[in-house]
Amino acid sequence: MHSSRWWSVFSNWPTYTLLIVWTGWTATPARAVVNTEVTRVIFNAGESHYSLALANSAQHPALVQIWTDEGDPLSQPAETITPIVAIPPVFKMQPTEIRTVKLQLAEKPGLARERESLYWLNIYQIPPMTAQDAKTRQKLVLPLRIRMKVFIRPQGVGPLREQDGERLTFTFQPQEAQLYVNNPTPWYITLAALACDNTSATPLMIAPLSSQPLALSGKAGHCRTVRYELINDHGNRWVYEKPIINSGAPENTVGRNPRR
Repeated sequence: MHSSRWWSVFSNWPTYTLLIVWTGWTATPARAVVNTEVTRVIFNAGESHYSLALANSAQHPALVQIWTDEGDPLSQPAETITPIVAIPPVFKMQPTEIRTVKLQLAEKPGLARERESLYWLNIYQIPPMTAQDAKTRQKLVLPLRIRMKVFIRPQGVGPLREQDGERLTFTFQPQEAQLYVNNPTPWYITLAALACDNTSATPLMIAPLSSQPLALSGKAGHCRTVRYELINDHGNRWVYEKPIINSGAPENTVGRNPRR
């Protein structure tokens, strides 16, 4: 159903993924008619369900399918096993309808106890072919998918606070001419913006209790301080400025960078 090439738009908001089918047909532009007001879903400790409000802003119905995965945007709903169940998983939304979908959190052995866990929620929508579309031969209606993060927090890991963003440290390793960011917190930290002098870094998300190198637009050897913006639980930004530590390689360096 979803086997095709993917085109993603990266932003602080949910990732919008457009299915592109390479044929000689004329494609009807896809619009996100079914949307949600939140940019992420958070299960705090002790919570077993989340009510997700969806709104169909179009003047035509849409078929919607919801599922979760572990981070692979090409995974099929039947291939993924996560502790999060959407009720209902498939439904039709009428024009201007507002509907609440229940996300049920089931027990899953192996969930981290000292840090939050990350999954991805998919909202896949197919708008109908209109009468005008039907009159046009070889017309293709493209479906659209919204992806957003789902965080599961264990006991002892509360909401992200503004002072928690100050716990990040930045280390420059002269041997590699590389700037590292270290996240000693139990939360996934999203850096929406980062700059030092005239050098900026690509937005990224840092896994809990880990370090990773920063992809900078220029050399970081002369930087003394770094200014960064962190995305909080509500999708807003907190701004910080910290000095850069000039020392050896940081510990717990991980090579995989989870996408935001």
